[in-house]
Amino acid sequence: MEQILAKRPGVFELAARAWRSALGAFLGMLPLFAMGAAVFLALNYAFPILEDKLRIIRPASSSIFVLMVVPGAWVFGLEKLVLGLAAAPAALATMRHVLIDDGWRLSPGPMLRFWWWVASLLVLSLGALYVSGLATAPELQLVSLVLEGIAIIIPLLLLMIFPAVAAGEPARGFAARMDKALERWDGNLWRTVIIMALTAGPGLLLQRLPAAIILRRPGATADAVQKFDATLVGSAVNSVLMVFLIVIVSAGVAWAFASARLPRPVKRPLGATHEDAPIAKN
Repeated sequence: MEQILAKRPGVFELAARAWRSALGAFLGMLPLFAMGAAVFLALNYAFPILEDKLRIIRPASSSIFVLMVVPGAWVFGLEKLVLGLAAAPAALATMRHVLIDDGWRLSPGPMLRFWWWVASLLVLSLGALYVSGLATAPELQLVSLVLEGIAIIIPLLLLMIFPAVAAGEPARGFAARMDKALERWDGNLWRTVIIMALTAGPGLLLQRLPAAIILRRPGATADAVQKFDATLVGSAVNSVLMVFLIVIVSAGVAWAFASARLPRPVKRPLGATHEDAPIAKN
């Protein structure tokens, strides 16, 4: 098939589309996202109970780099893995809403493939962080830094796998799927970074809004946020905000993926007319 290369939308337009898609998905698939929030709420209570039973002390910092190097790190790793798997249905539904618009009726095939990739990348990332925490000797500091880099960079490089799986893009095996994901970054790195900054950034700030409101109240103490988070209302608010963050991030990734699939316009020689525009063959 032949088609004239069309102008690709700009990053601000794509970010605006992502926000519209996220809001539309959140309202249109409210039952699915409500179930996701309920699962997060249950997990927020289940894991502290497990940690108490196992007498594991959670560190004050919630940074994954801290959680994965303290005693009992396997419990925190298991928590992140379960939370990632719990987030997968909302992410998949949002991406399909953007890319193929079939609502929240998720079929088992895409869901299982999506779960497989989520689990694989989380195990890779968390495992690398856990091993980096074991490399405490001074002569192994370089190894620890390399493992921490792997834990962050590899999942980011393979980020485009998720919308590809959601859209049902064919790939001959796992290696081919990874190759296609890496190819999506060619000429699209900064576009994707800006789109994610304009979607995930405000979403993260929205997550911090309850804490900011609590700390601005007269007489608020340093542990007021922790006390609020421990209540049923606080846990429910955080669960809803977590689901919304997943939805907006998924919408941003999906629109970045859709933009990366568009043919890049070819620069015409100086003085060339519109009729001289090159033709793309798919």
